[in-house]
Amino acid sequence: MSMAIRQSTVRPLGDTTTGPFRPGQAVSDSSGRSARVLDAMVDLVLRIGYPKVSVQDVAANAGIGKGTVYRHWNSKEDIIDDVLVREFDRVHDRFITHLPRDRRLASLHAAGCVLYQQVMANPVLRAYNTRDTRVLGTHVAPPVSPDALGISLASVLVRQEYLELLRVNGLIREAICSEEGRLSIEAVVNGFVARPGAAEDPKECKATSRLLATVLRRAFEPVEPPAPENHDRMVAELLALRPLRSGTPMRLAEARMAGER
Repeated sequence: MSMAIRQSTVRPLGDTTTGPFRPGQAVSDSSGRSARVLDAMVDLVLRIGYPKVSVQDVAANAGIGKGTVYRHWNSKEDIIDDVLVREFDRVHDRFITHLPRDRRLASLHAAGCVLYQQVMANPVLRAYNTRDTRVLGTHVAPPVSPDALGISLASVLVRQEYLELLRVNGLIREAICSEEGRLSIEAVVNGFVARPGAAEDPKECKATSRLLATVLRRAFEPVEPPAPENHDRMVAELLALRPLRSGTPMRLAEARMAGER
């Protein structure tokens, strides 16, 4: 007997791409200066590729002296790390903001669907996850966990704290919190991330995200749909604990910048 495939109907949360960078825009405080440096790096890596970018290029594009940049970042690697963590945190915060409006997002398959769409809509995060060396050189997510930054889509969805919350709320099968279960989820997510043509075409991206949701639901979640109160508890715990957020703090030193004023 064939089983009809129920595709996710979760809608994307909106665009999370970095806003347009405007060289020469005014910067009034330390936070603004920090953002300007990161925005300059985004602008450069998307135009010429990270391997060709120098700290001098970033400083010039941000309208800040190279010496000032070096007082807060040791290298361009530190800057791109901060860019990547910032961009993921924006995706994460948008996800958390929408949780109270749609409790379906508390499930693994719906979270995977939406986060996939959001990550792929962000050109820097897309390059990181798809290991696009043209954009980021070798500074991309590793093919297997652990991800040093903890922000690849696979790393986020197999984070132990997150899976444990799903388990105790009856939203995944008991065995999925094992090492084998985490490896299985990771393999599924990485396979969909690497799917040719799925990243940049919006229609194909949406279709791929729904297929990913279907596989996650059928492979890792209980056969019987959980009760609504299970989702409600999960939403409350996600809002309180934020287990999907990167455990890697940004390296930019806004406090040190503030101290210079």
